[in-house]
Amino acid sequence: MSKCRNCGVLLKDPEQVCPLCKCIVEKVSEEQHNKKYPYLDAEHGIKKMQRALNIYVFSAIVAAVILGGIDYAVKGRMSWFIIVCAFMIYGYVTLKVSIQMNTGYQLKIIFQTLLAIAVLILIDMLSGFYRWSFDYILPGSFFLMDIAIIILMIVNQRNWQSYIPMQILVIALSVVPVVLYHFHVVTKPVVAVSSLGFSVLTFVGTLIIGGQRARQELYRRFHV
Repeated sequence: MSKCRNCGVLLKDPEQVCPLCKCIVEKVSEEQHNKKYPYLDAEHGIKKMQRALNIYVFSAIVAAVILGGIDYAVKGRMSWFIIVCAFMIYGYVTLKVSIQMNTGYQLKIIFQTLLAIAVLILIDMLSGFYRWSFDYILPGSFFLMDIAIIILMIVNQRNWQSYIPMQILVIALSVVPVVLYHFHVVTKPVVAVSSLGFSVLTFVGTLIIGGQRARQELYRRFHV
């Protein structure tokens, strides 16, 4: 029995090369193969992560109560309590999403970025609302997401076209700061427009450089 380490295919025939990815396969015994089921090591790791998550929740609650009590006793307000609770929720969701192995990493990147933006906007509002979260953090986060997509496409060259839907989503998100400018929430239109322009330019560049493969991905995903 042979197994391809690249795609995980198990071969019963005496093949030297994987029929799917053409990589060299390695010999594995039936006993070695059966040891991997039912993924006992993975389950043990998940239980350890869940235990660590419970410890984190307890520690965060204690920290929030202590800092909130000090803030109220000294200044008569609860701003630090709300801020610590926001970071506590962000950390909890981050760890929870990391434990869920069935969640795609693209979805994790988008979800955690949006959650981080929400936390920073909350801090901005509680500290006087100077609009730095809307003027710089909001469009800047989408700019960084485009950079991350480009890096991921370079690293994962075999399946780079799978990031095209993520690019389209970032374009849609980059429109939000431009819309907020018309409602006088965003005061720095140059940053907002630059972020949107970079997202559109990245997507157009992907279509031009990707050629037929990019167009096939668009048709497969959206039938366009």
